[in-house]
Amino acid sequence: MEICIIHGSNRKGNTDKTIDLVKEQMDSFEEIVYSDIYLPRDLPHFCEGCFACLATGSYGGQNCPHKQYTHPIMEKLRRCDGIIAASPCYALAETAQIKALFDHFACNYICHRPYEEMYDKVAIVVSTAAGAGTGRVVSTISRNLLFWGVKRIIKCRINIWEVNWADMAEKRRLKAEELLRRKAVRFYKLTKNRHALRSGLDRKALRFIFKRLIKSYPDTNMDKIYWKSKGWI
Repeated sequence: MEICIIHGSNRKGNTDKTIDLVKEQMDSFEEIVYSDIYLPRDLPHFCEGCFACLATGSYGGQNCPHKQYTHPIMEKLRRCDGIIAASPCYALAETAQIKALFDHFACNYICHRPYEEMYDKVAIVVSTAAGAGTGRVVSTISRNLLFWGVKRIIKCRINIWEVNWADMAEKRRLKAEELLRRKAVRFYKLTKNRHALRSGLDRKALRFIFKRLIKSYPDTNMDKIYWKSKGWI
């Protein structure tokens, strides 16, 4: 099993601790191969809004001006079996780095030119905060993964109420670690059995809505051409 980890910050802090705990639980079941995406190191640019990803190319993002970074990232995501997406909460939202990643790959939303490999993946989204805001972070990341077509998404948010994980009150820390273990077990089981899972109603609804919409586009529209090439319309 291969798991791709999106690290939403360079900071080696509380969110990295949650990743380590999830990996520890996963590794107790079998040998897992991990591929990492470190932000902003592996994608040091913001989206330029040039529309090259949508207006040109046979697939979404083919001609992104930052393709030397975006193409290797998407190859990791397409190849893996499951995704861990983790971001600390900065200023009541996800980090700018992870937002930049999703901005670059909006061209691969269901409504544009999605990768069909994403339709058979499971993800877990984790966020930590010294205070509040993890709910919004997890919600935003999960929504992007849904629009990529990810099959199942597990959500886990932890409000630490301290600057460092080690400074948490023991009762709170043990509760957080138990929550992460339970979420990791569920993530492992769903990823292991991902081929047998049914798609969620939310993803089915999106595909139904956008299929009707894309059918109405002119035959020269790049999204329509892509959907036709896949046999989806």
